[in-house]
Amino acid sequence: MTVGALFESATALLDRRQLTAVWLPLLVFVGTLGTVAVAGVGWGTARTWWSGLGAEGSAALVVALALLTILLGQLLTAWRTGLIRLFSGYWPALPGLTWLGRQLTARHQRVHAGRTAGDPTLFLGYPRRADRVLPTRLGNVLRAAEEHADRYGLDGVAAWPRLYVVLPEQFVAAFSGAATSLEAAVTISVLGAVFALLGGGLAAALLPWYGAVACVWGGIGVALLGYRAAARAAVPYAQLVRTAFDVHRFALLEAMRLELPPSFGAEREQWRQLGKVWYSGWPDSDRASALRYPQPVEQAESAELTGPSRPASTVSSEVSQQPETATPSPASAPSAVAAPGPAGRRWLLPVRAVALVVVLLLGGVAAIVATSRAGSTPVAARAVPAFHVLAAADVRGRPDKKELDELLGRYTVRAVAKGRPLLTRELGPKLPGGALAGRTVVAVPATGLADRIGRGERVTLVVVPAAPETGPPAPPERFVDVLVLDRLDRDPRPLVVAVPSTRLDRLLALTAGGAVHVVVD
Repeated sequence: MTVGALFESATALLDRRQLTAVWLPLLVFVGTLGTVAVAGVGWGTARTWWSGLGAEGSAALVVALALLTILLGQLLTAWRTGLIRLFSGYWPALPGLTWLGRQLTARHQRVHAGRTAGDPTLFLGYPRRADRVLPTRLGNVLRAAEEHADRYGLDGVAAWPRLYVVLPEQFVAAFSGAATSLEAAVTISVLGAVFALLGGGLAAALLPWYGAVACVWGGIGVALLGYRAAARAAVPYAQLVRTAFDVHRFALLEAMRLELPPSFGAEREQWRQLGKVWYSGWPDSDRASALRYPQPVEQAESAELTGPSRPASTVSSEVSQQPETATPSPASAPSAVAAPGPAGRRWLLPVRAVALVVVLLLGGVAAIVATSRAGSTPVAARAVPAFHVLAAADVRGRPDKKELDELLGRYTVRAVAKGRPLLTRELGPKLPGGALAGRTVVAVPATGLADRIGRGERVTLVVVPAAPETGPPAPPERFVDVLVLDRLDRDPRPLVVAVPSTRLDRLLALTAGGAVHVVVD
């Protein structure tokens, strides 16, 4: 069997996208493994063995190789979503991977801090919120595209398979090209990593040591280059996902025979209710109309389509000629399309006037409610510094007693300007009276359990001083009853604590070059 015949057989079983993204890289992978094996046993021995197979044996071997690669390709295709998620940073909860994921996520979060609309690379390459950042660049690019549909109130994950089937053919062709590039790069990266293991092991058994080293590092290099190519290919892929939602989302509504929304707010509500239908099978009971099913045709329009009604004089004459005991015929019923007489026009102005009065009344009520709510929202009566326990003198406004009780005793984690709202979700928990008295707030470079400690907890800090140049090392020193106020998402001082003022100088002296470990009391 010739190589051309092999490609023809494979093409008959695989579509072009799978052929390019999976089968060709897999064929190169198997061929490279075969090259390592042949180099190990010797080219002369391999040639003699191949000649001994004969024409039928070699053809059968080629067909078996093609079928094996197609089968492996189908498995890779089935695992494609899982592999892309793995490359995106959705890793299993293993000790080493968990630690690596936290380190990489923190690194990307520091880059995310500079994300602005003026820098499109960061703006399009990271999700909006820092807590949504993933450990890998590929994952952040895809997540940013996934969140793009949120601006329309649309659940991108649920809507995408439905939207894809109604996209125009020209767009699908462009999207398939971008998806093929991404999938091929991921496949190459995976196969490179597998070759580093299998090829390296095979080379270690058959080749000199430098051959095994070359196979291992060659596989690792291909894996890294494949991942970088996948991260680059994800950018146009993500842009096309955004374009599909921006330009063609209404095609999904038209395919579902739903009416298009008249405004941006109506669109967001319509997509939100559709998401509820897709996930739970039913919209909100009071918002089902937001789905915008086509309204039934008015009876008047039906009458117009069936033909003009008879004049009233004709109907009256016919009725007068009938016996008094006769059942009224359909023609004697009032016509639904009769032109409005003077009485109809006389009622038109009062209806509009009443509607205008109702609108003005509702607007006035809404304005009164909004004003009363704005006046009741608690705000800062003065500029409040960070880590200040709120007292009644710090709060201005007319909050109810329950809302005021929720605020008093909490502390600020950021400075609050005068007149800014005081929201409980932006404050620390309540502290006992005098909890910060005689204490100084300081940030320390804590390790250990620092990433698992919440605001308001009391811990013990164990400080290991830096080793001196001469002499024995100093023993660790404990700082008990330390109050944790905040945990920052940045290094090298992620923990904000309140320590007794009498121990502050000693703590700062020991932490200069020393290591701080956190122990939960």
